[in-house]
Amino acid sequence: MEISLYGLTQKEIIQTLLEERFSVKAHFDEIKTIYKERPIKKVNKIIQIEVPPNPYWASIGLTLEPLPIGSGLQIESEISFGYLNHSFQNAVFEGIRMSCQSGLHGWEVTDLKVTFTYALYYSPISTPADFRQLSPYVFRLALQQSGVDILEPMLYFELQIPQVAS
Repeated sequence: MEISLYGLTQKEIIQTLLEERFSVKAHFDEIKTIYKERPIKKVNKIIQIEVPPNPYWASIGLTLEPLPIGSGLQIESEISFGYLNHSFQNAVFEGIRMSCQSGLHGWEVTDLKVTFTYALYYSPISTPADFRQLSPYVFRLALQQSGVDILEPMLYFELQIPQVAS
């Protein structure tokens, strides 16, 4: 079980409540401080096929825009499935989700909308893997262009409750 806390006092309160209400003795391992990153401004970034340093048979354009805190990640596509089929677009989305796990400072990137705005491929040379591997690069360049805010820290810990607790 994961719980986000805003300080040691809150941890102590939860520990006391678990023991008093449910007779569960909670043990907390080392607590880690966790930050999250959020883009500062709306940006567009396009990386073209056959233009160094792009080694992939794909062109990708992404728009990143900040959302209100607590919104999470939203991914949309403006590319028609008639032009670029599902497997290629899903590969882009996978690359974006992977990229959001570690932002410019190594923390999860959240509260943003990523729109897939541009694509170019060479049939039959291009593969979904080209798009999956290029999208994190485009995302990172866009994030660098936007800059990030570091959101307020949270504390991370794991809670393990034995099955006998009732």
